[in-house]
Amino acid sequence: MARSPAELEHDVVMLAQQGMRMRAIGRALRVGRNRVRKILRIHKTKRTGETPPTALPPPPTSRPSMLDEHEAFVGDLLVRFPDITAQRIYEELQGRETIVFDGGYTIVKEYVRELRPRPVVKVSTPVEEPDPGKIAECDWATITIDFKNRTRRKLQVFGYTLAYSHRRFYRLYDNADFYSLLDGHVEAFDHLEGVAEECKYDGQKTVVLRWEGQQPIYNPRFVAFATYYEFRPRACRPFHPNDKPHVELSFRALRISFFNGRDFHDIDDLKAQLAHWMTGIDDERPQRRKQRRTPLDLHAEEQPHLVVRPRHAYDTARVVYRVCDLEGFIAWEGNRYSLPVENVTEILPVRITQTEIFVYAQNLKLVARHELHRRGSGDLVVAPGHRPKPDRGPGLDQLRVAYGELGDGAEDFLVALERAQPRSAAYHARQILAFRERYQTGDVLAAMDHARQYGAFDYHAIERILVARAAPRRLDEYVAEATEKKLAEIVRQSHTAPRDLTAYDALPNWSRPPNQGDPACESQRNPGAESHLLAETTGSSSDSEIISNDSD
Repeated sequence: MARSPAELEHDVVMLAQQGMRMRAIGRALRVGRNRVRKILRIHKTKRTGETPPTALPPPPTSRPSMLDEHEAFVGDLLVRFPDITAQRIYEELQGRETIVFDGGYTIVKEYVRELRPRPVVKVSTPVEEPDPGKIAECDWATITIDFKNRTRRKLQVFGYTLAYSHRRFYRLYDNADFYSLLDGHVEAFDHLEGVAEECKYDGQKTVVLRWEGQQPIYNPRFVAFATYYEFRPRACRPFHPNDKPHVELSFRALRISFFNGRDFHDIDDLKAQLAHWMTGIDDERPQRRKQRRTPLDLHAEEQPHLVVRPRHAYDTARVVYRVCDLEGFIAWEGNRYSLPVENVTEILPVRITQTEIFVYAQNLKLVARHELHRRGSGDLVVAPGHRPKPDRGPGLDQLRVAYGELGDGAEDFLVALERAQPRSAAYHARQILAFRERYQTGDVLAAMDHARQYGAFDYHAIERILVARAAPRRLDEYVAEATEKKLAEIVRQSHTAPRDLTAYDALPNWSRPPNQGDPACESQRNPGAESHLLAETTGSSSDSEIISNDSD
């Protein structure tokens, strides 16, 4: 029969008092005589010693730790990043080159716990655990990074999380616009090798244009994207982040497990470290709520349930129209990109991806391709062969071709301009073509015809005619953006408070048959009573106007 330490001590002391020798006691209790001797010695010390007996255990003896020589390094990390995790400190210790650390993660965790007490855990909202391949969550986060090259950038972090396997994908962008949202989805689908049947979003305008009561009105362009990949978007309630807890927690993990304790030289170094962390650390971390299985193991189980990706990825590029200026450049987000000189003053379609910019001629033939530079850099991007004479614009030979394709009367005007301005005809001709950036081509042709009738062969004369007779032209996307801003401003200024629907119950019901004593019947017999009745039921004439406006 197994004895507790207290019972064993009692039996040894009692047998010793009866005069039994230690060897006999050990044989009777089936313990070693050395243990009997130790028990009797401790018992005697308790009874006759100078120190009174106590129930507290003896203090632990301090031994040197392999983390003693790393104490300053760990302390500096805790000061710089107060919420850094023990896992991150363990990773930094393994990467040290000056002092090698051969210990494991457990000793680091216990060491950090002593230096930083464990926070009080609060009860959180229950998290939904859906079936494999059913739910994903998507959101944005903003972070500002100070790089080692002494630059600072404000970046938008795209996050996409599978709710079952907890496998996550992140991508960095300069703007959280519609095209970045689509590109992030396409990259996430490729990384996760499939699409969840449903994806949760917050009230971002790129997905949800507005709310009609409890009904979200989705962006039609995003609905087309979701239709192509065969998943359903689900808009979460405004100001309820717990409706999509997995992606919210993923940003917390990204902040404390990736950005804490790391420095980055530039944006390329940041993207490289993020890619390594996603696949090498985050995907390999065991999930406590999933029986200590890693996201990769859970994703292998979930992947057959995901929607299969289409054969061709969705084109997430932005398409706009831009005018090639007199110097042979188009402008985009604070940078200028070169084009062949024969495209000067032409309105050309431009396709912009996340990394490149493509410019097409009017017949949709590719004429230029450039690497996309950072927004607002002010760079002048010139491709070889685009500007053989950077100090001059297109010559008369090229201008004759451009004027010949411009329309009726343009070629005759150029001939007359060459006779009137033989030394500066090319300069004036280039300036006149530049007016196409602000005015319709037909208005420019009409101005040239008017100037030719009066012998005004000067680009200043053409400009004065256009200012007096023509309206400035704006490209379609500019008009759309201006209209959207104008309407948003109007809607913001005019706000109609919602009216209680019970107010309408007091209005007469003309569908009922007129009965004796019915106010509706009285109003039909007396037309003047109708206005009096409305005034009583609605309160005043101004209230009736509000009802009319609401119904409109």
